[in-house]
Amino acid sequence: MLGGRARADEPVVTKPITTQPTAPTELTEEEQLQAIIDAGETVEIFDERPDKPFDRDTEIRLTGEQLAARGAVDLGTALALLPDISVRDAGRGGFNLDIRGGRRSAVIVMIDGVSVSDPYYGTFDVSTIPITDIVQIRVATTPQSPIDGPGGTSGVVEVITRDAVGPQVVIARLTSSTLQAFGMTGTARVALAEHLALRVSASGLVGMRDYELPMNVSVDEGRRSATGSMRLEYRRGDRRAVLDASLDDRSYLTPPLESGTNFQLIDKETTVRATAKVDDKIGALQLQGQAWAFSLQRDSRNFDSADLGRELTAEILRSSRFGGLMLATKPFKRDFRWVTSATFDYQDAKVTEAGRVSQGEVMLLQGAAALQYERSRFRLDAAGGVAVPFGVDADPWPEAKVVAKYKPLWQLELTGTVGYKGRVPTLRERFDARDGNPDLGPEKAVHAELRAIETRDRLRLEVAPFYRRTRGTTRLIDGMLQNLGELDFYGVDFQGRYTVHPKVEVGGSYNYIRAKSDTRGNSLDRLPNHRADAWVQVFALRQLAALARVRYVGEQTESSTVLPDYLLLEGTLTAPLSKSYLAVLRIEDALDERPITRADFVPIGRVVSLILQGTWE
Repeated sequence: MLGGRARADEPVVTKPITTQPTAPTELTEEEQLQAIIDAGETVEIFDERPDKPFDRDTEIRLTGEQLAARGAVDLGTALALLPDISVRDAGRGGFNLDIRGGRRSAVIVMIDGVSVSDPYYGTFDVSTIPITDIVQIRVATTPQSPIDGPGGTSGVVEVITRDAVGPQVVIARLTSSTLQAFGMTGTARVALAEHLALRVSASGLVGMRDYELPMNVSVDEGRRSATGSMRLEYRRGDRRAVLDASLDDRSYLTPPLESGTNFQLIDKETTVRATAKVDDKIGALQLQGQAWAFSLQRDSRNFDSADLGRELTAEILRSSRFGGLMLATKPFKRDFRWVTSATFDYQDAKVTEAGRVSQGEVMLLQGAAALQYERSRFRLDAAGGVAVPFGVDADPWPEAKVVAKYKPLWQLELTGTVGYKGRVPTLRERFDARDGNPDLGPEKAVHAELRAIETRDRLRLEVAPFYRRTRGTTRLIDGMLQNLGELDFYGVDFQGRYTVHPKVEVGGSYNYIRAKSDTRGNSLDRLPNHRADAWVQVFALRQLAALARVRYVGEQTESSTVLPDYLLLEGTLTAPLSKSYLAVLRIEDALDERPITRADFVPIGRVVSLILQGTWE
């Protein structure tokens, strides 16, 4: 059977599909399956049950165990391990995701099947998800299906977190680094009744590093952040109801310009997120309902000197987002299934700065339907829908995505994907007081990809040539965001790994991309044409693993500034101290190259981190 939806009468064996290093094993498949069952985590994930309502074409890239062994401290550092994704610092705080040049709401982040893009910037700060909550990270480098709602013209990052239902467990993690950062993360779950369970999580971070500036001046970033989340879950037979809530509160000084001017202090940034999901089954008909509500409050102040004495401007941002999705699906005949969904999403924002008020709102309605066919070595998913925007000058547009998978040989899988998807500009792009443009129109993209995966006993190779044409991509031109005309993206991704010896594994990746426009040259800002990495993992002792990784990022531009290419060496040493305790030593930029990733921003340089994790069941 092809990867994806399993029939209810077939065993479900979830195997990591990843180009990242994993411990070689000499166990049989039956022994590996029994180990997964004994661990009790993977097989209990509701979203991976055999009859889940909608099977996305995202592929497993990392598991929670691999993230712990690699020293990831949050979702941001976890995604940085994947060659498919570029994790970019946002310059003035936070991190953004790129997939093949797609940014902002072009890349959708889903937490347990619910889109979590913030209501103003259209992004999601991936540093706000505690690593102890994550069970799987799945990625699609193709557009989001119309079944899942609007947006996602470039790709999907799907994060599956720990269920509340399951064996009682407590996980705690302590982190520290040479950046004078200290963090603590914890997750616990407990059964409240026969069919009711609770999972709670919390994390905190204190950062005290000094930003070094000209004239022997330094300034403390003063980073403070606290995150708390809760999941209340009811599960009985085919019926499941989940309520998730989280609160993230932080303050910090954003990285200052290298010239030592324009200091921005985030006094308070508070994000509240609440989602609810209900699943039920009536005969063969499966139903799912989702609802979400997000709120973002951000108060920031700008100063002209490192002592933060004279305030230049202050900005107050208030933004919210709420909506819902209804989905129904049913198999028919032997190999077919139909799916239909309806989505409603509303966003509004108000920004006050220097007496000026910018505000706006946007609403999107989307209806979609899909037909799925699977038999033997072939599978076809075809989805189509219509997006209807309100609050932006744009007519409704059609959307579609078709995915075909075929296994001509047992070790070879071919996947072809074509899609047409659109997104409305974010509220920040339209109503920001500095460079926003309320006349911006939607971005629409045509995408095509062919992916071939060959898997043998000790070898896995993956190649994916792609092409995407966009119209309406936003770019800063002459101090204002504007829609570009037609922009062509094309390239290819290579990934592979090979087990040289039961205790030695090697691998690497290469990503090539070009972005070409008849009117704007052959590149977008901060889009290197070449990226590559190579790694080797050695299991020197039974309880010790060492990983070395070399990462290359090619030359790129930012406005009119050319940022040189760079090569980074990273290393991880993992030591299971006992059945319950794990220690990880991680080194980033080991040679202290201090690459320039943003024009006029101070490079970080070498960072050494120590992580201690305990798990008690």
